[in-house]
Amino acid sequence: MLSSCPIQLAEDRQRLKFQTGNAKIHHTVATFSLPSGTTCPFARECKSKAHRITGKITDGKFTEFRCSSASDEARSPNARRARNHNWDLLRPLTTVDEITELIEVSLTGHMITRVHVGGDYFNQRYFDAWVNIASNHPGQMFYGYTKSLPYWVARLDSMPRNLNLTASMGGECDYLIDEYNLRYSRVVFHPRQAERLGLEIDHDDSHAMIYGNESFALLLHGTQPSGSDAASALKTMRAENIKFSYSRN
Repeated sequence: MLSSCPIQLAEDRQRLKFQTGNAKIHHTVATFSLPSGTTCPFARECKSKAHRITGKITDGKFTEFRCSSASDEARSPNARRARNHNWDLLRPLTTVDEITELIEVSLTGHMITRVHVGGDYFNQRYFDAWVNIASNHPGQMFYGYTKSLPYWVARLDSMPRNLNLTASMGGECDYLIDEYNLRYSRVVFHPRQAERLGLEIDHDDSHAMIYGNESFALLLHGTQPSGSDAASALKTMRAENIKFSYSRN
């Protein structure tokens, strides 16, 4: 047994890292992530990234609220290591088949997988690989949010039903949401804003998992830049005892 350990470790290093749930997502759901911002080619309003070594946050030129997943990476060296490990394995691959094979051998076997708590579909080949994965596992559900709308729109006619996506508003290609009648999620700074927009707030990913066309809101959370409108919004919600953050407890 001892002699097989180095082989097993080497194999593990060549597999993508999946996690199981988090403070918001149920522990029975597998999650997969890439470095936030770095792998988000169409992000705009929430574009932020954490340095892979130091964790220092850098916000984008048009950032209106900081990506909560980037904030998680800033706080957690383990999250940064896992997500950059995945990025380092995927980045050199040049074909859909190569990417599909890597994901396939790394899957956890969970019935539900959220694709990207951090990160996004960084090119069409990578998006197509996840289409392949969902098609290969019709008994499982794969879901998530994306601002990489051009890649999604390019495959609307061939999307497997069990790859359930929600357009994340606030990106460079929001115009595609109306053009193709995509279900969307929108970050709001207060529950009253969601009410005015006629959107229910999804607190636990249940709206994102459900198949259908009903759009919904996500309440602002995470660490926000000092002095920003987003930071002021968090301060207001704290004063009003509105729950906007998530805890494993």
